[in-house]
Amino acid sequence: MEKKQILQEALRHLNSYVRQEKHLTEDADYFSMASGVHMNADVLKMHISGGEQAAEEPVRDYSVYIQTWAPQKDINTIITLMRSLPKPAIIFADFVNPVMAEKLRRRSIEFVDCAGNMNIKNGEVSAYVKGKRLPQLRSKRARGRAFNSAGLKLIFAMFNRPEFLQASYRDISKKVNIALGSVGPVMNDLNLSGYILDEDGKRLVNKRRLFERWVDGYLEKLRPKQIMACYTSDDENWWQKADPFEFHGVWGGEVVVAKSTPFMVPETISLYFLSDVKQRRFAEKYGLREDEEGEICVYKKFWSPSYAGDDNEDGISPMIVYADIVDSINPGSWDVAKTFYGEAVAGVLED
Repeated sequence: MEKKQILQEALRHLNSYVRQEKHLTEDADYFSMASGVHMNADVLKMHISGGEQAAEEPVRDYSVYIQTWAPQKDINTIITLMRSLPKPAIIFADFVNPVMAEKLRRRSIEFVDCAGNMNIKNGEVSAYVKGKRLPQLRSKRARGRAFNSAGLKLIFAMFNRPEFLQASYRDISKKVNIALGSVGPVMNDLNLSGYILDEDGKRLVNKRRLFERWVDGYLEKLRPKQIMACYTSDDENWWQKADPFEFHGVWGGEVVVAKSTPFMVPETISLYFLSDVKQRRFAEKYGLREDEEGEICVYKKFWSPSYAGDDNEDGISPMIVYADIVDSINPGSWDVAKTFYGEAVAGVLED
């Protein structure tokens, strides 16, 4: 999508929302672009009119950064840029998925996209909308099954055990623990999307792009369904002496990397268990208090150790570790993620 189109569509959604909330007339634009003012090629200036008529004198200016769709890995780059702009600042984007929307909201970054998703908080207007889809994305993906929960589990399994590509659908269904009726549609969708090549046997291709889409889908669709509980602790160093392996659990993202990275302190902690009983015993032993807003989140393992974990020192696939790091609220997590990607994830993506 061209940046001019992004500017027009995002501004249209923004004004439409404000008209409805403030009961303005259809021809009233609460936000308008300042003519002839460019900070650089990507940053413009926007006025807030302060009243019902667009002709009123502006009472406030926004710095507007125009951003084409940014994958999860760009989040810290975007935040650094936004914090460097004159305040207040806002992102106009073509599309912001729910995972990215939540990340931006948690960091108090305002945005509007071309689907009508937004996070606005300027004193006069307050709005948080996520989960809306662009029409073309909805129609294009409605036919596919590759990035629903079953598809994400299967993609994960095939990255870790490429031999699954040669197995029967029934065998795949049993080993990955997904419905037999889901396997065929997922495989067909991956094939039509250019991620499976069938020449002298099936193999994954375009792996880096597939992996990026898997990370987005995992964080947005699969992982939230696996949540068991969230906790907090009065001891910020509790994780250094805790042992989830005793309860058939494993550390996720930041802790895995922190244990081998000097001076890194995890701000969010994820763990994975097979049993709710086991994870509760773990929490009890280490004095964790249940808290819906807690920084310690426990998820149910969706994978089998037979195809993801046994070969890894930490008992968990680097794909999960990487996704957890990318989702972290730690501002320095992306630098860590890039290093981890080069050292561990890249091996999974080799052809």
